[in-house]
Order: sequence, then structure tokens, then C-alpha cells
Amino acid sequence: MDLQDVEAAAGPLAARFGIRPPTVTSGRVPKSIKRGVRAKVWWGSRLGLVIDPAAERLEQDVLKGELASMMAAFTLRWTFITRFVLALGAALICEFAIMTLLADTPAWAQDLIFYAGTAIWVGLFIVLYRDLIYRSDRKAVEVVGAGPLLAVLEAERQHPSNSWFYLWALPSADRRAERITPPVIPSTTDAP
Repeated sequence: MDLQDVEAAAGPLAARFGIRPPTVTSGRVPKSIKRGVRAKVWWGSRLGLVIDPAAERLEQDVLKGELASMMAAFTLRWTFITRFVLALGAALICEFAIMTLLADTPAWAQDLIFYAGTAIWVGLFIVLYRDLIYRSDRKAVEVVGAGPLLAVLEAERQHPSNSWFYLWALPSADRRAERITPPVIPSTTDAP
């Protein structure tokens, strides 16, 4: 699969998401990105894709699911940034208020408050990032259906991402699949 194939797949898909077609360039992506497709988002309003030689072995469904997932996250990015800034602001205000109230406490207690606040902030970031992943999965399924995204999740199961960020913040492929597929409710007419 070469750059023209990716551009050909990305153009109509971008139109379905209501965004401009992404710029597609060839380059290296981090080793933790196993499928070889990386989204680059600058402050502008256009998504950029970097395609690694590893992407050449992707099946069409996996590529479509990868692109849909990235485009869905791109369309939801400002909601994520807004929530993140508000959560960070609330955490910093609370931490500042506590530090001000406890200004006469020993240094070790202030350090403890600072580290606890940092841990809470990291936890908030993980929760918000997972929410972004789940929401972009749902949006991708609305646009392209569940098949391509399930193909991406199957590829993730076979070759899991291995960076510390993915281990902490990215939900497992199984959990993501559970969230996008409707539960099977047994029919009462099938019972003997």
C-alpha cells in the first residue's frame, strides 16, 4: 500500500467526517505505533498523516479503520482540549487553595499535597483520554460501521502497542470492542 492508496482512501473518508482531506507524507513513526500510520495535528485545521513502510502490509479494512479512528479523534480534539484545560484548571485551583490554607504546615506535608495533586491530575488526564478514545470509536462506527474498527482492534490484539503511554492511558482492544458492539440480548422465544 503506497501513499496514493492512502490518499485515495483518506479523501472520501475525510468528506464523510466533514473535514478537509489530510496531508499524507512518507516517514518514520515511533516503534510503538505498530501499524505504521501516525496522525499529526498542528494548531491548524488540517490533519496530517505520516505513513511508515510498516503500513504497506495493512489490509484495506485495517487501513480504513485506522484512518476513521484518527479522523474521528481529530474532529473531537477541541472537546478533549477544553475538558483537559478545565480539569487541569480545577485541579490547580484546588491544589493552590489547599496549599494556601495549609501554608504553615511542614514541608513534607506540602510536598505530599503537591504529589497527590499531580497524581490526581495524571488520573484525570487518563480518564479524559480514555473518554476521547471511546467517543472517537463511537463516531468512527457511526461513519464507517463497526467492521473496519473491529479489524483495527484485532490487529491491536495481535500486535499490541508497547509504549508506557499506551499501557497506562489506552483502553484494551477488548474493552474498546465491547463498547462499540451492541450487547447480545437472548430472545425469550428461544427458551424451551
